[in-house]
Amino acid sequence: MKIARYSYQGAIAFGIVDDDELVVLTSDPMFAGFDTTGDRVALADVKLLAPVIPRSKIVAVVSSEAFVLRPNTAVVGPGDAIVLPAASDRVEVDGQLAIIIGKIAKNVSVADAPGRVFGYTVATVVTAADLTDVSPSRAGAFDTFLPLGPIIETEFDEAATPLRGLINDEEFQAVDLGDDDRTTEESVSALVAFASSVFTLLPGDVILAGPLDTPAAVVDGETVTVSIEGIGALVNPVVRPA
Repeated sequence: MKIARYSYQGAIAFGIVDDDELVVLTSDPMFAGFDTTGDRVALADVKLLAPVIPRSKIVAVVSSEAFVLRPNTAVVGPGDAIVLPAASDRVEVDGQLAIIIGKIAKNVSVADAPGRVFGYTVATVVTAADLTDVSPSRAGAFDTFLPLGPIIETEFDEAATPLRGLINDEEFQAVDLGDDDRTTEESVSALVAFASSVFTLLPGDVILAGPLDTPAAVVDGETVTVSIEGIGALVNPVVRPA
């Protein structure tokens, strides 16, 4: 099931994607279930927003044994600008799978982890690469440094699923999320279990599944597109304020 968070006629709402329409939900399905209002709106008439704004934390996995936390203020949605900060001269992007937690999870096993996941979305993970050695947390903490979208897929299967990244029309990333070379520690269930062993995961928390390929540098005026088959394409322009 594909779930969208969107703006329509001045209000923010949630809907189930049904071809080129949205079946309007009564509230956030993560907390209120999938009751509908009976209304439908055309996808072309709404602005898609970041499908989730984490209430607690974003866990950015660096390796099977390391992570950094990113603030929820870094999150933006489809079409929103990635703003290059004055503090950095080299900003890089990396497409990743984002795991959205749907239930409280603490010390869950790998076997139980799938039951704590609400769904999945596309993430463009932005990093001030020239700041990582000095302050890894600061390097990924700037506003707009985590575009998410375009929707949440609740039934996504990463097996044999391609992820593709473009800067303008030039491909910088092409990986298979179900690649046999991925280790057990990098599986979705293992990531959720690992994160829950460190701290309690709350509904709406996001786990970034980790770098899959070499990131690429971006500059003012470019457009970044990251797509995952079955979820969709996340498109964001890059700007540097004057």
